[in-house]
Amino acid sequence: MKRNRSNKEQPLGLQKSAPAKTESGTIAPKKTREELVDEFKTIVREATGTQYNDVADRIINQVINAQVFPRPRDADHLTKAIVAIREMAPQNVTEAMLAVQMMATNDAALMFLRRATTEGQSLAGAEASVLGATRLLRLHLDQIEAMQKLRGKASQQKVTVEHVHVYQGGQAIVGAVSAGKTQQGEGASAKTDANTS
Repeated sequence: MKRNRSNKEQPLGLQKSAPAKTESGTIAPKKTREELVDEFKTIVREATGTQYNDVADRIINQVINAQVFPRPRDADHLTKAIVAIREMAPQNVTEAMLAVQMMATNDAALMFLRRATTEGQSLAGAEASVLGATRLLRLHLDQIEAMQKLRGKASQQKVTVEHVHVYQGGQAIVGAVSAGKTQQGEGASAKTDANTS
């Protein structure tokens, strides 16, 4: 039995709609196959953040193959892959490749967690699955951090020293230190823009 889909279930502007009307009220001509293919290629390039059709196609195929569970079995696998990569909103090919890796590690980690809780699973099998999931989830966190760095959203740690204690016989330099020029016949000297004690 075929299932009817509503327009809400079909993403990417691929919904079936009534024929478009022009300003004069006449029905616009249907798009040719070539126009539809070009439009689809544009959608895929924008979804993957890439410039070339071949690169975008490769990224989409990687997304399809990265889907571990449930494995795509029907004709919707292409649409699901495009929607998945579009959610990650890559801005270039590097972000697109990292997004594919993130999807793959996430899916694989969740597959291992499912296996760990499968009914009848041995203790050794469950432990092996949890170990595999743990490694993948750590990798996924590293990938998230890498994506944030690529997008300039990584947090930078700033350390502020408020108190410095200098004990008898010790020396401290507070402020900027720069190397000075050496003159012929003299030893190397350093200029400081700060106080020493």
